[in-house]
Amino acid sequence: MRIGRAARWDTGRLSLLSAPVLVGLAVFATTAAAMANSGNTLPANSPLRSAEARAQANRQAMELALSRLPGKVSAGGRGHLGSVGTLPSLDLRPLAPAAPPPSLPGSPFYVPDLLNTTKTVEGPFREKLPGRDESNDPTPSYTEEEKKKLVEEGKELFFSTTVFGQRPSEGPLVSGEFLSCASCHSGPGFADNRVHLVGPVREREIAQRKTPGLFGVADSAPFGWDGRNPGLQNQARGAIVSPLEMNSSREPTKRELDALTEFQKTLTVPPAVPGVDFDPERAKRGAVLFSTPREVRDLSGEFPTGSKIACATCHSGSAFTDGKAHRTVINFLFIGDPLLDPGRVDPDGNVIGFDTPSLLGARFHNPYFHDGLAGDPTGTRNLLGGGVQSVVEGDFGATGAPAARRALLDAVIPFYNFFRFGFGFTQEEMKDLAEFVLSL
Repeated sequence: MRIGRAARWDTGRLSLLSAPVLVGLAVFATTAAAMANSGNTLPANSPLRSAEARAQANRQAMELALSRLPGKVSAGGRGHLGSVGTLPSLDLRPLAPAAPPPSLPGSPFYVPDLLNTTKTVEGPFREKLPGRDESNDPTPSYTEEEKKKLVEEGKELFFSTTVFGQRPSEGPLVSGEFLSCASCHSGPGFADNRVHLVGPVREREIAQRKTPGLFGVADSAPFGWDGRNPGLQNQARGAIVSPLEMNSSREPTKRELDALTEFQKTLTVPPAVPGVDFDPERAKRGAVLFSTPREVRDLSGEFPTGSKIACATCHSGSAFTDGKAHRTVINFLFIGDPLLDPGRVDPDGNVIGFDTPSLLGARFHNPYFHDGLAGDPTGTRNLLGGGVQSVVEGDFGATGAPAARRALLDAVIPFYNFFRFGFGFTQEEMKDLAEFVLSL
């Protein structure tokens, strides 16, 4: 895997990452072994696996992994990884002595970024390019006629592989290619359904992130899975100058960034076709379930136990996103995101998580989640659906409404239903929810 200048970073930073990363890798390895030896076997054909059976197998594997970790403490102690009891009763609040006591009114859930003291660097990939960063310059008050001209210019820029003096990309999946914006934002959903190594991201030099779709971008700020970019100009500039992406030989101008922004604002999701893309009767019921609050238990601690929330609590507004970052559960506990990719981190070093993605055109965008781990269960290397997935290779199986439906029912909705919130949806209700999401 060729990363170019990243290689120079690896040797200089490993000493800083070694201790916490080894802990994270040990947790990951322990969990993988637990899954293999949990004694709860599932049918080999992933579409035949029920959500309940998968959830139970995951619970058993996680409990076994937790029991093998060193440094167990009581549920009232400092560490959440060593807490005792079954998974739903894990105490996930303080992870460090500096955490605010959970009894204090309004105390936030506290998950420190263990590498927060090393995040002062801005990443190894920003060489000095001709020009300057104009992405934060004030945007002129363009007339409607000027905006139309910008849209035309932006479309040409979006598809051009030469206009920014692009050099061969150093990203592993696109190594040696001359890229345009459209190289990754391709297809009917303006997303290539792949996971790319990108960097620098907000809190780490590199991370694996799934290409987001572009529908509803005008109403989905901030941008980037970790919300690192306040405007589309910042987001576009980052992709243009990053050697892991477009690898330009100069800085884009303010007008070019404004033109790309205006073009992206014109991208509207094509209407879903009833009976083809989704089941209208199920979608009608799913719309009610989607917006009706239920009492939940939130293992991440973000929402107090007993809170009433709905899918629409976070997926709100015209773009079905609240523009806020939220935590996950499984990734934080067992895959090592606090170490390798925490998403957004607040000024005090607390992990906040990943921004809520828009659901517009979700039928085009599987695999789901920031790292693409919730993909089509028929994909040969899908992690949650059957087997070990290589996100670097980006093999996620088919795309489109049928594949999106499988991903929603096999991974996404069960994750929120069983682990994240415990909504208590039945199998039929989860099918209704999936059809509503496919209708957007």
